[in-house]
Amino acid sequence: MIAWLRGELRLRDEDGRVIVDVGGVGYLVTVPIGVLGQSVLGDTVELHVHTNVREDAIALYGFETEDQLQAFNALIQVSKVGPKLAVNVLSGIDPAGLADAVEREDLARLATISGVGKRLAERLSLELRGKLKITGHALRATPGVRSAEPQRFRDLRSALMNLQYRPKEIDGAIAQLREEDPDAEFDALLRRALGLLRK
Repeated sequence: MIAWLRGELRLRDEDGRVIVDVGGVGYLVTVPIGVLGQSVLGDTVELHVHTNVREDAIALYGFETEDQLQAFNALIQVSKVGPKLAVNVLSGIDPAGLADAVEREDLARLATISGVGKRLAERLSLELRGKLKITGHALRATPGVRSAEPQRFRDLRSALMNLQYRPKEIDGAIAQLREEDPDAEFDALLRRALGLLRK
């Protein structure tokens, strides 16, 4: 059972998957939008991993923080929520936001997540209540390993993905914005990103 990976980021595709090279072995890992968003190919990265074993396949799902992994594990216990949908949920909301929406029964917020309609929002609110223990703990700092992308940039990445921009285009725009104006608010970032991507 694989629970953690540390290695070189070798590939990132448009389906939310990355390949991490650990000692010459490439592990294909599905990650939520924004995970490893700060990293570029060749960087050393670390991931908490959930190994999903089925009769016909073994799939790996990766996360930068314990909270993301814990939220994923809670999500896949919800009826009719599988690993792919759980990753999709965490692409649209961070664990703290998910816990807050669940505890406040904010169905409107939950229903804004891509792939989550009214019925699933109700199910998430009911079945996750009291089960999301957010600690704020990330992977330990390691030389050469970049930290998690700030939430406003994760939100920006999600918005641009929903507008059908390619991951490589989004990576370039976000890298430029992080360098030019790292403290900008989301609305300003979105306007600037759209301007860059339309050139």
